[in-house]
Amino acid sequence: MTMTVNGLLSITECCLHSTIDTCLQIKPSIEDFWNLETIGIQDCPYTSDDENTLSNFVTSLKMANGKYQVAWPWKEKIPVLPENRELAYGRLKSLFQKMKNNPDLLNKYDEIIQDQCKKGIIEKVSNQCSKETGIKHYIPHHAVVDPNKPTTKVRIVYDASAKSKQENTSLNDCLHRGPVMLQDLCGLLLRFRMNKIAVVAYIEKAFLQIELQKNDRDATRFFWLRNINHPTVENNVQVYRFCRVPFGVISSPFLLAATLDYHLDTYKNATAANIRENIYVDNVITGVDSTENAVTLYEEAKQIFSAASMNLREWASNSQKFLKCIPKEDQANREKLKVLGLTWTIKDDTLTVNSARNNNMFPVTKREVLQRVASVFDPLGFFTPVTLRTKLFL
Repeated sequence: MTMTVNGLLSITECCLHSTIDTCLQIKPSIEDFWNLETIGIQDCPYTSDDENTLSNFVTSLKMANGKYQVAWPWKEKIPVLPENRELAYGRLKSLFQKMKNNPDLLNKYDEIIQDQCKKGIIEKVSNQCSKETGIKHYIPHHAVVDPNKPTTKVRIVYDASAKSKQENTSLNDCLHRGPVMLQDLCGLLLRFRMNKIAVVAYIEKAFLQIELQKNDRDATRFFWLRNINHPTVENNVQVYRFCRVPFGVISSPFLLAATLDYHLDTYKNATAANIRENIYVDNVITGVDSTENAVTLYEEAKQIFSAASMNLREWASNSQKFLKCIPKEDQANREKLKVLGLTWTIKDDTLTVNSARNNNMFPVTKREVLQRVASVFDPLGFFTPVTLRTKLFL
């Protein structure tokens, strides 16, 4: 596996004309840029709260009907959490007004919610549900559209940080984030490049495969319309709540990572150990040395995740021989994939670091040079000789 770079990185090729209107907000990029310089040498971020959160997770974890059930890691002294009903209802009306001008988006949005309801990911709040004990809280939501996504082009994002007043608390304020249980990025990329046969797979809708325990479901209520062809009047509004872990809550990444780690630890075989060491959120990024081992990895990995009602899909590999051994519906069928921020061209078996190119020939400023060099994501530092000249200029 080789490394290539797309775009030009010389100072003269990243010239831009800067005005007040066109200045870019580059703070997040700069923070990521400096963080790359210390990757792998930072102290472990674990705290005593993280250890307690992990311990409480293990004791509260349940398995029912082939799915794991988790509880929210509430803070010991839970602040008063407002219902947020008026805020969520107001945001629903605003969302509907915007989407009325885009019927296709509105229909797709409604299809997602109805499909999730049929699959048991969410459920309608009935009178019986209202009698259950637990914190009741409403979460606003909105659409995110990404036409470049190969599968899910429209996503519904839930705003668990929403609050009606600055002094109020949000759902995220009341929950522990939990320890960060991600594998080291550099280690993952290095191991990915070491093997003769590279293998990548993706857990389908990973967060939504983990159930929320019943007592915690009312904290994830939200509004949607009974009929999208009618206005957002009270009798046309339905209350839903999540039965699974929603993406957008501060604890969700921890709950997913901890559940996967616990599940993989119950299997004492080489495949489970391999995946446990080479999983990043919902992506398995690994490799083997032979086609036979790749097929074994595929078969055993599918069984392992199936036991938790999860599906490993979008398998990709630089070995066509291996791909011919697995069903077409499990294959990614794409020439390029994003692997931990880098672009993997499967046919050539190359990892590409992208950089922006601009053909405007205006006087360069340090701000714009900084913005360009900060946009280069190169965690392994392969292109440091290329970017060094620009860094010295700064």
